[in-house]
Amino acid sequence: MNAWMYVCMKLLKSKIILLFVLLILLSACDENPPIPDDKFMELYVDLLIIQDTTATANFSIDSVKTLVLDRYDVSNEQYDSMIKFYNSNPEKWTTFFDSATAYVERLRLEAENQP
Repeated sequence: MNAWMYVCMKLLKSKIILLFVLLILLSACDENPPIPDDKFMELYVDLLIIQDTTATANFSIDSVKTLVLDRYDVSNEQYDSMIKFYNSNPEKWTTFFDSATAYVERLRLEAENQP
């Protein structure tokens, strides 16, 4: 192997390593959730409410989930990705559930105030 080929191989190897490191860094920096937090919170609460209120009906959980996801124009992959996003940092769940609890309370008050 001549010197020229040796230099080319070294440059190629270093560029591949650099590209690999950049890809890892870019994927690690992706902190944006696939669904806005408020939209996901409402979707999640609606999903829980529908599952609880239709528990005795002849609906499958998958069909209920599909119905709610369609209502919010969210794919199953986006939903699963959002769950993984929150699972990556458990403290995010605390904030999420605080918001969800406040949202459920607002829904309850609105229902009580309707004639």
